[in-house]
Amino acid sequence: VEGHTDTLPITNERFASNWELSAVRAASVVRLFIESGVQDARLSAIGHGATRPVAPNDTPANQARNRRVAVMILATTPELLPAAMK
Repeated sequence: VEGHTDTLPITNERFASNWELSAVRAASVVRLFIESGVQDARLSAIGHGATRPVAPNDTPANQARNRRVAVMILATTPELLPAAMK
């Protein structure tokens, strides 16, 4: 699970920077998966801060698009992989 932010500097005491904010976003989603029964060994959380935007941070709408969490699902069991990857 990847956490992301926009480029606006964080202005509260809870997070020292956008790096911490993005990591907490990712960890919160991981926690939800664990509480839903997903094995914790199958999950990881990473914060990217503002380093991987999906849109320019030039408007409030684009900044909102960059404040996100991305869930990556990776299949490592051979029977789950597409035939082209075997």
